Amino acid sequence: MDPSFGSRIGYHDVLDNLSRKICNDFELGSFLGNELVLTGYEDFNFVLDTTRNRFFVKVFATSKTILDCKRYVDIMAKVIVSGVKTPSLIRTRNGYLNVLSLGQTNLRFCLLEYVDGKDFFNLSERPDDVAIRRVAQQAALINSIALRPPFVYDAWAVTNFKKEFDRKSKYLSLEDLRQLSSLYREFDHLKIRKLPHCFVHGDLVRTNIMKDRKGEIWIIDFSVSNTYPRIQEISVLASDFLFDSKNRSETRRKYRIALDEYQKTKPLTEFERKALPKYIKLAFGMHILLTTYEKSVNQNFSKETEHYLQLGRDGLRQLADDHDFFNEII
Repeated sequence: MDPSFGSRIGYHDVLDNLSRKICNDFELGSFLGNELVLTGYEDFNFVLDTTRNRFFVKVFATSKTILDCKRYVDIMAKVIVSGVKTPSLIRTRNGYLNVLSLGQTNLRFCLLEYVDGKDFFNLSERPDDVAIRRVAQQAALINSIALRPPFVYDAWAVTNFKKEFDRKSKYLSLEDLRQLSSLYREFDHLKIRKLPHCFVHGDLVRTNIMKDRKGEIWIIDFSVSNTYPRIQEISVLASDFLFDSKNRSETRRKYRIALDEYQKTKPLTEFERKALPKYIKLAFGMHILLTTYEKSVNQNFSKETEHYLQLGRDGLRQLADDHDFFNEII
């Protein structure tokens, strides 16, 4: 097992031993196998095969408090009841949140329904129009949930652009610094506090959008969901899932499809429509800022990190070259 993953939860033994312990202590059947999930930057996730079933195991990072862990399962329970297409939580004798003691380490984890499919990052395929509409519908449904969870800080959130820039801009290349400095000056004009706020997933990128073998779309990982400006949901979608780095006209077309579908349920205000272009650019800028930091400080050179760094650069380049881009879709 890659030590960088084990360090997230303070566990440095082989994954098979952890898997067997979970199977035995929580009566999940006999251990058959497992597979580490390599995407994501925080928690430790793996698929667990047993004689009883196949499970998705989310082990919470040591950086999270027990209240953070409880927050996650409480959010998931509310989201599931609201009808969002997301994997169900699996209850053990301890409820949804479990604690496993291994020597001096207490691992906090939850079990989720296994979805037989892949996320769009690992599918390596562009979403078709049906998938785009389905995700836009799910985003609108999520943003309609009457939920205001305890706040957690997410370094990747657009609302934290200035704070993260002040901390991490020293790691940027000169060209990236030039582009992001321009966005920094525009940030205050957004008047974020005046934007309509609601419950937001906050991380609707292709690693968190799955397609199962039947073609159904699933939304996963509500770890950084918060109360944010509503357009943050759309902006994150626009900065990854909907973006086509090789075809500007395709990007424009997909943005239009998603916005039209979303607004059938959640029409944007005029103030939001004016703020959205800058918000999308900031979302691309966050990709550059945070992945550069990941590479420079955390020595994270994963495929995912390289993807989002290039995506951020391609996104800002594509939008900068087309001044009429947003006039045609908003």
